[in-house]
Amino acid sequence: MISNIPAGKLTARVTLLRPSRTISTGTHAVTYTDEVTVWANLKQVSLREIMRSQVEMQTETYTVLMRYRPGITQEWCLRLPNQKRYRIISINTDPESGAMIIGAELDNSIAQTVTS
Repeated sequence: MISNIPAGKLTARVTLLRPSRTISTGTHAVTYTDEVTVWANLKQVSLREIMRSQVEMQTETYTVLMRYRPGITQEWCLRLPNQKRYRIISINTDPESGAMIIGAELDNSIAQTVTS
Protein backbone atom coordinates (compact mmCIF):
# COMPACT_ATOMS: atom_id res chain seq x y z
CA MET A 1 0.00 0.00 0.00
CA ILE A 2 1.47 3.34 -1.08
CA SER A 3 0.96 6.28 1.24
CA ASN A 4 -0.18 9.69 0.02
CA ILE A 5 0.83 11.41 3.28
CA PRO A 6 3.49 14.08 2.58
CA ALA A 7 6.71 13.37 4.50
CA GLY A 8 6.81 16.98 5.75
CA LYS A 9 3.55 16.43 7.65
CA LEU A 10 5.06 13.59 9.73
CA THR A 11 7.22 15.47 12.24
CA ALA A 12 7.24 13.35 15.43
CA ARG A 13 8.89 10.01 16.23
CA VAL A 14 6.44 7.49 17.74
CA THR A 15 7.41 4.03 18.98
CA LEU A 16 4.91 1.20 18.60
CA LEU A 17 4.98 -1.19 21.56
CA ARG A 18 3.96 -4.83 21.06
CA PRO A 19 2.29 -6.55 24.03
CA SER A 20 3.37 -9.92 25.36
CA ARG A 21 1.56 -11.82 28.05
CA THR A 22 3.42 -13.74 30.72
CA ILE A 23 2.24 -15.95 33.55
CA SER A 24 4.30 -15.76 36.70
CA THR A 25 3.32 -17.40 39.99
CA GLY A 26 -0.31 -17.59 38.97
CA THR A 27 -0.67 -13.97 37.86
CA HIS A 28 -0.98 -12.67 34.33
CA ALA A 29 1.21 -9.75 33.34
CA VAL A 30 1.47 -7.78 30.13
CA THR A 31 4.80 -6.31 29.16
CA TYR A 32 5.48 -4.10 26.16
CA THR A 33 8.46 -4.32 23.86
CA ASP A 34 9.58 -1.76 21.27
CA GLU A 35 8.45 -3.04 17.87
CA VAL A 36 9.25 -0.15 15.53
CA THR A 37 9.68 3.64 15.58
CA VAL A 38 7.84 5.57 12.87
CA TRP A 39 7.29 9.16 11.78
CA ALA A 40 3.84 10.51 12.64
CA ASN A 41 1.79 13.66 13.03
CA LEU A 42 0.55 14.27 16.59
CA LYS A 43 -2.44 16.35 17.59
CA GLN A 44 -3.36 16.71 21.25
CA VAL A 45 -7.12 16.32 21.57
CA SER A 46 -7.55 16.84 25.32
CA LEU A 47 -5.69 17.34 28.56
CA ARG A 48 -7.66 17.06 31.79
CA GLU A 49 -7.26 16.23 35.44
CA ILE A 50 -9.07 13.22 36.88
CA MET A 51 -9.39 11.79 40.37
CA ARG A 52 -8.67 8.09 40.82
CA SER A 53 -8.50 6.53 44.28
CA GLN A 54 -8.27 10.02 45.77
CA VAL A 55 -5.16 10.75 43.70
CA GLU A 56 -5.22 13.52 41.13
CA MET A 57 -3.98 12.25 37.77
CA GLN A 58 -3.60 13.80 34.38
CA THR A 59 -5.10 12.25 31.26
CA GLU A 60 -4.02 13.22 27.79
CA THR A 61 -5.55 12.14 24.51
CA TYR A 62 -3.82 12.35 21.13
CA THR A 63 -4.66 11.66 17.52
CA VAL A 64 -1.72 10.03 15.75
CA LEU A 65 -1.59 10.13 11.94
CA MET A 66 0.94 7.76 10.42
CA ARG A 67 1.52 5.59 7.38
CA TYR A 68 -0.38 2.30 7.44
CA ARG A 69 1.28 -0.64 9.21
CA PRO A 70 -0.43 -4.05 9.28
CA GLY A 71 -0.97 -6.01 12.48
CA ILE A 72 -1.43 -3.16 14.95
CA THR A 73 -4.38 -3.72 17.30
CA GLN A 74 -5.88 -1.97 20.31
CA GLU A 75 -3.80 -4.23 22.57
CA TRP A 76 -0.68 -2.34 21.48
CA CYS A 77 0.62 0.88 23.04
CA LEU A 78 2.57 3.89 21.79
CA ARG A 79 5.44 5.82 23.29
CA LEU A 80 5.31 9.44 22.21
CA PRO A 81 8.23 11.91 22.15
CA ASN A 82 7.50 12.86 25.80
CA GLN A 83 8.54 9.25 26.66
CA LYS A 84 5.12 8.45 28.19
CA ARG A 85 3.17 5.34 27.24
CA TYR A 86 -0.28 5.71 25.65
CA ARG A 87 -2.99 3.06 25.22
CA ILE A 88 -4.48 2.72 21.75
CA ILE A 89 -8.20 3.42 22.06
CA SER A 90 -9.15 3.53 18.37
CA ILE A 91 -7.67 2.64 14.99
CA ASN A 92 -8.96 3.90 11.64
CA THR A 93 -7.32 3.05 8.33
CA ASP A 94 -7.80 4.67 4.96
CA PRO A 95 -6.66 2.28 2.21
CA GLU A 96 -6.92 4.96 -0.48
CA SER A 97 -4.44 7.32 1.19
CA GLY A 98 -2.37 4.64 2.95
CA ALA A 99 -2.97 6.44 6.26
CA MET A 100 -3.65 5.10 9.71
CA ILE A 101 -5.24 7.31 12.37
CA ILE A 102 -4.83 6.13 15.95
CA GLY A 103 -6.57 7.54 19.01
CA ALA A 104 -4.32 7.22 22.05
CA GLU A 105 -4.83 7.98 25.74
CA LEU A 106 -2.20 8.32 28.47
CA ASP A 107 -1.75 4.96 30.19
CA ASN A 108 -2.12 5.72 33.90
CA SER A 109 -1.81 2.09 34.95
CA ILE A 110 0.36 1.55 38.01
CA ALA A 111 2.77 -0.90 36.38
CA GLN A 112 4.20 0.42 33.15
CA THR A 113 6.71 -2.21 32.08
CA VAL A 114 8.39 -1.28 28.82
CA THR A 115 11.50 -3.01 27.52
CA SER A 116 13.67 -1.78 24.68
